[in-house]
Amino acid sequence: MKRVVLLLLLITSAGTAQVGTWHTYTDMKLVRDLVTGTDDYWAATSGGVFHARADGTFERFTNVDGLSVIDYTAIALDDNGAVIAGSSSGMINVRTPAGEWYEVSDITRAEEIPARGITTIRVHEGKAYIGTEFGLAVYDLQRKEFGDTYQKFGSLPLRSPVNALRFDGTKLWVATGAGVAVADLTNQNLKDPASWTSWSAENSGQKFGSVRDVFIYDGHPLAVIENNSITRYNGSDWYPWVAPPTGTILKIAGHDGVLYMITDLGLYRVEPTSAVEQLGDLLNLTVYPQGTRFMDIEISGDGTIALGSTFGFTTYAPPSPWIFRKPDGPNSNLFNALAVDSDGTLWAASGITANGNGAYAFDGSVWTNHTVALDPGIHTDAITDVASEGNGRMWFTTWGNGVFLRNPDGTTEYFDGTNVPGFPGIVSNTEFSAVRSLQFDNRGNLWTLHNESNTAMLGCRTPEGQWYFFSDPSLSTGLFTMDFAVDQFDQIWTLVDNSAFRGILIFNANRTPAQTGDDRWMRLTAQDANTIDAGVNVTALAVDLLGDVWIGTDRGLRTIFNPAQPDRVSKTCFNTRCNIEGQYITSIAVDPVNNKWLGTKEGVFVLSADGSDILAHYDTDNSPLLDDEIETILVHPGNGIAYIATRRGLSSLSTAYVEPETSFTDLKVGPNPFRPGKDERVIIDGLVEASVVKILSVSGDLVAEIPTPGGRIGFWNGRTSKGDYAPSGVYFIVAAAPNGSQSAVAKVAVVRE
Repeated sequence: MKRVVLLLLLITSAGTAQVGTWHTYTDMKLVRDLVTGTDDYWAATSGGVFHARADGTFERFTNVDGLSVIDYTAIALDDNGAVIAGSSSGMINVRTPAGEWYEVSDITRAEEIPARGITTIRVHEGKAYIGTEFGLAVYDLQRKEFGDTYQKFGSLPLRSPVNALRFDGTKLWVATGAGVAVADLTNQNLKDPASWTSWSAENSGQKFGSVRDVFIYDGHPLAVIENNSITRYNGSDWYPWVAPPTGTILKIAGHDGVLYMITDLGLYRVEPTSAVEQLGDLLNLTVYPQGTRFMDIEISGDGTIALGSTFGFTTYAPPSPWIFRKPDGPNSNLFNALAVDSDGTLWAASGITANGNGAYAFDGSVWTNHTVALDPGIHTDAITDVASEGNGRMWFTTWGNGVFLRNPDGTTEYFDGTNVPGFPGIVSNTEFSAVRSLQFDNRGNLWTLHNESNTAMLGCRTPEGQWYFFSDPSLSTGLFTMDFAVDQFDQIWTLVDNSAFRGILIFNANRTPAQTGDDRWMRLTAQDANTIDAGVNVTALAVDLLGDVWIGTDRGLRTIFNPAQPDRVSKTCFNTRCNIEGQYITSIAVDPVNNKWLGTKEGVFVLSADGSDILAHYDTDNSPLLDDEIETILVHPGNGIAYIATRRGLSSLSTAYVEPETSFTDLKVGPNPFRPGKDERVIIDGLVEASVVKILSVSGDLVAEIPTPGGRIGFWNGRTSKGDYAPSGVYFIVAAAPNGSQSAVAKVAVVRE
């Protein structure tokens, strides 16, 4: 059961800090469906919807910009400029000509139907004909209501998925996963399967199977079938007409009597004789990013051919090569690890799924992607972790290519078995260096975690550039490692999930990595009821600002308050307000004021510094969070933004948990003047750690004393200590360090209307 506890401080503010504002960052290069307007384009993508304007700029739409979900699969325009977008979950969003989005959730709520995704949308005479994974639904755009739903087309199987729709006068052609069907729209009872004429493998003479597209050309219906050919209907029979020269035929389209088709690799013109001419490059040329494939074709009224792809969209402009365009964003929706560099830029590693997607950097406004195709210094896109050394130097681990350093000038230096003696490979291939993660200790040593290593589980690179490698001598090689953390004593806490041992291995080199005689290893077994007491696995680790070690398991949270005695494990929940026990913890992050951000399979829980209180719980029901299953979390120390990674993309929430100032300078106060009832609260920026804030009248009387979250930002709601709004006037805001050694003063005007 989901637990909803709202943190009252984290609400949207009109003030300068914008605390409580959510943003969504997704990759929109996978264009599944494309539609052309007068001189613009709309696209349904795996990261939302984008609008490519005529001036070359983009509008992005996600779940914080009017959409209900993220993963969109179909899109259409009506004659008035309304946009209809359908998603893989069955959710439909409509953007009115005035620019306002509304949702149509009838299909996604039809739980009696197991597969409800939207596959295609065509608009005809004011109605949106919506192809789905279970049939065809008709939505009246003026009345904003559904009419009929068709789930059986002639003799085709019930609930055959609809792949494409075409109108031919009063006839509606439907391409499905089991064949093709046609009906006359003048028939008032299309819910009756007998109203449809259908062809399948059994009655067509052709091995139809799944039909990808259907089109009317020169008066003849054409069908793209799964045997990778175009068949033509002559009024009585279907017969093979066109086979592809290269690639898999996906879609067909026409303009001014000319027929075009796309395969996943190319664009072709089809002559009436069925001869085929290639137009433009094939996408398997090395000049295009590996894996780039066409997805859709649309032709505008002026004959411009636009193509959706796995790398954005492009238009045919001979003799130029394909130039793909997409909105700014990360290179994929996968975020395996996050870090902040010395300039405050956010870096992300994509992980190893589908061979990885490289690394991405976000400066707060623009994303820069680092991949093999885009950055010559990158040897692999399977990047598993990232850490900042400072001075612009960023370190990365890879799945197969060891570790590399990216210098401020963009050059890279690689470290693996080819240039570091003893650098581990995996048991089955000693030249394949699968490094899971990396972290710096308090002395500037870089520690690396090696997976299924043939020799050593841990690596250490000293500031002088010397490498040393370590393994627990009592365990065999080839351990499956997950993650690790470094505590205040420079002990290495490693999560291991292996048949030989499952739990935490603690390694203490006594801060002398070059000397092995004083090395010590210790184990905390995952299922030991006297220590971690996990169901099966230990899942996450973090060391907080006080040096305490926080341990996530598959059934709750544990804490070690004295890492020097790591076998003394405490449960974190001290009272009923902290009901985390039973949660599957996927990640733990510590913010600048020592709160704990827990990623779980039920969203994000924010705990107070000591873990005794739940400050907030965010999930997909009460927030724009992209998914309830969290991958990793990072709270940016410089601006307090919590970045929350899921498998659907990255969400961010601006918070008050900003790294405090080391000393007072000038307090920034806003809005000023403050208007009670209109403005939410006064934001006070520039506090030192754990500041005490008092509100004084001009005569020196104490109006209110307010608590602060502990970081650089605090708030005043404009009320006195009695709970009433302060009268109009000028007030002094006095902030002081807890010991009274420092203080700062600012003024704010209160205007009651």
